[in-house]
Amino acid sequence: MRFIISAIVLFMVSELQAELSYKISIDNPNSHYAQVDITLTGIKTKTAEFKMPVWTPGSYMVREFEKNIDRVTVKSGKGKISKKDKSTWVVDLMGETSVTISYPIYCFEQSVRTSYIDNDHAFLLLTSCLMYAEGYKNGGQLTLNFPAAWTKVSTTLESAGNNTYKFNNYDELVDSPIEIGNHSELTFEVAGVPHKVAMVGRNNCNTETFVRDLTKVCQTMYNIIGAHPCKSYLFIVHHVEEGGGGLEHANSSVVQMPRFNYSNADRYKAFLGLCAHEYFHLWNVKRIRPAALGPFDYSKENYTNLLWVAEGITSYYDELAMYRAGFMSESDYRKTLASTFTATLNRKGGEVQSMHDASFDAWIKEYRPTENSTNNNISYYLKGSALAALLDIELLSATKGEKGLDQLMQYLYQEFYIGKQRGFSDDEFYAAIDKIAGKSLNFKDWATGLNEVNTLGKLTEVMKKAACTLSNREQSNMHFTGITTEQKGDKMLVRWVELNSPAWKSGLQAGDEILAVNDIRVKISLDEVLKNSTSPYSILISRAGLIRTITLETQKSPKYDLQLSVDNGDDVILKAWLKK
Repeated sequence: MRFIISAIVLFMVSELQAELSYKISIDNPNSHYAQVDITLTGIKTKTAEFKMPVWTPGSYMVREFEKNIDRVTVKSGKGKISKKDKSTWVVDLMGETSVTISYPIYCFEQSVRTSYIDNDHAFLLLTSCLMYAEGYKNGGQLTLNFPAAWTKVSTTLESAGNNTYKFNNYDELVDSPIEIGNHSELTFEVAGVPHKVAMVGRNNCNTETFVRDLTKVCQTMYNIIGAHPCKSYLFIVHHVEEGGGGLEHANSSVVQMPRFNYSNADRYKAFLGLCAHEYFHLWNVKRIRPAALGPFDYSKENYTNLLWVAEGITSYYDELAMYRAGFMSESDYRKTLASTFTATLNRKGGEVQSMHDASFDAWIKEYRPTENSTNNNISYYLKGSALAALLDIELLSATKGEKGLDQLMQYLYQEFYIGKQRGFSDDEFYAAIDKIAGKSLNFKDWATGLNEVNTLGKLTEVMKKAACTLSNREQSNMHFTGITTEQKGDKMLVRWVELNSPAWKSGLQAGDEILAVNDIRVKISLDEVLKNSTSPYSILISRAGLIRTITLETQKSPKYDLQLSVDNGDDVILKAWLKK
């Protein structure tokens, strides 16, 4: 069978007009290859440049999509092609006014940020498979032709009939993922906007329950801003054997769900939280955004200090939404937030990396964890969520419960997306906080500093403003080592060693295989062996194939285990914060 996608795009360079058409052909889906033809006509310049994106917005790492291209050739015209850099091809047109280039691209990475083709379906994330013509930015249309065996197309591109779709520019095109196959579709409506859910792959979903719950989630996220910018919205749910994650788009999102997790209450609730997270991104990131996050430069990193705003605030809301929507009790939500505070304080990397630094260095650290990551960096999702909670309470406290984070997000939406039609700078974001608060909160110091959110005293001080007490439960564990292990086959390996921990001081390192403790063989649980032995321990390890013994003396755990309790349930700030 043959699967063809063609696109005709009208672009303009200054006052010159040219036509660009795409065609993607899949002759053998089982090969996972697509053949891409790009035709540019009406050219008035001597050369034409074609670039492959090296990353996809929403996933802040250079992924080098060009690595999946075998070879680029000139298919029609006299032009000669040469490679300018890793992701740019230049065609010397040799007097011609049109050219067609062609390349095969391999699409077989099953994730939310890459294209995937097999016999069952095609998922097209277009940043990962379509080049763009440098300098041509206007829109056009995309026509899909595919085998009769694939009966469904799910995308938010505007339909022009006969499997043809319109788009206004390259940004819009590649921000509109396409799912083609035999999946089912669920439908519902929020704020008058039609929503669809493409359910891809086998699963055990109770669709009636899921539609009801997802509608409630989306309505809850919509209520934060109170305005919906989409003509329609699409969830693409890929049911997988294992895994997870999601990626936001302007009018859609792609999420992964282990196919039989719907029957597990906790995992199902976590999945609803993931949907809430990606859905809220249609406002926060896609419209309420730092200036660096659009228009995009697809050829290199796009730096910002405010990914903690984009992802941290969204992470705070996806947990709060579970409470607001009724999927979590107030007590459970307080436990969840206390866990966020606990994890933030316990991460050593938070002592050396601020939220601005974590945001800026996302390209080299957040998506590239190493054995030392816990010591030298902290997630802007995690600490950003903690910071968002504190910001919410600080705003409510400053305004006597009248204005909180909801009102800040509403202001940013109206002021920058609707009014100025652009993103905001660092200073504009922090000025907006002060505007809502009615006074200076100096919140930039919190995001650029290391100590504001990294001390129990500061967290306790802020939570007191919402009539809550944050306390640390006494640790009874006397077997703290500072190592995290992982099981690989029948080997127990050291994965991480915390800075200045007993294990670090003893000389244990990542990659060491733990064989025995005090002459007791270790196979599954190191903790069980430690609890039934006496410190100091004689640790038998294998390092690079050589056997050695290391003496380890453990200590009482220095880690936090926080709990959040309410002092006064009638407090004005508390009620404003935990409103339904």
